[in-house]
Amino acid sequence: MTYLKLKELTEKFNWQKKEEQIHKIFVFKTFDLAVDFFNLVADAANAHNHHPDILSSYCTIEISLTTHDEKKITEKDLILASKIDELFGNFIGNEN
Repeated sequence: MTYLKLKELTEKFNWQKKEEQIHKIFVFKTFDLAVDFFNLVADAANAHNHHPDILSSYCTIEISLTTHDEKKITEKDLILASKIDELFGNFIGNEN
């Protein structure tokens, strides 16, 4: 799978590097849309066997990625972040 490099994620896709993790906030028009996106991210995380910290607050989903075993950002995080951005792009394009 192709994935974005850390520099590209932070410069072009608004991921923020905070200590040894990458972090992004996604905002939706409704609570239901936020929950639907949360579930898509959960499915992707399970498929990649790499699980982010996800916080949900009404219309906002906050995602943080790090490889806990290695205590740093690894390729696994970049792959999942790239997938999450892909899902978000597809999701926003299809929201009604």
